[in-house]
Amino acid sequence: MLKDFRQAKTTGFIGEHTEMVGDLVIEGGIRIDGRIKGDIQCKSVVYLGATASVEGNINAVALISSGRVVGDVVAPQHIQVNIPGSIKGDIRTSELILEKGVFFQGSCQMTEPHK
Repeated sequence: MLKDFRQAKTTGFIGEHTEMVGDLVIEGGIRIDGRIKGDIQCKSVVYLGATASVEGNINAVALISSGRVVGDVVAPQHIQVNIPGSIKGDIRTSELILEKGVFFQGSCQMTEPHK
């Protein structure tokens, strides 16, 4: 597992005017500005831009999002949601940051921090 998500490199990109239907499995970090309808499995960091929309579950080391997520998120190291981001679904992480004004509907399970 990635020791420090802040050191992760982004190896994939899905642009703003791109829509993907189906599950996405990726080894490196990914930046998404488009729409995904399906689950995301990532062994690094998922970055969602303000125009991103994910309808599916996300399982990653960390999630940093300004986009919209409808689905559950498991990110053992870190979840950060910035304006205008939103999450409708359950989340599980050891570190959670929700910027003031972010919409979150679901439950949160905090886990032991990864060292």
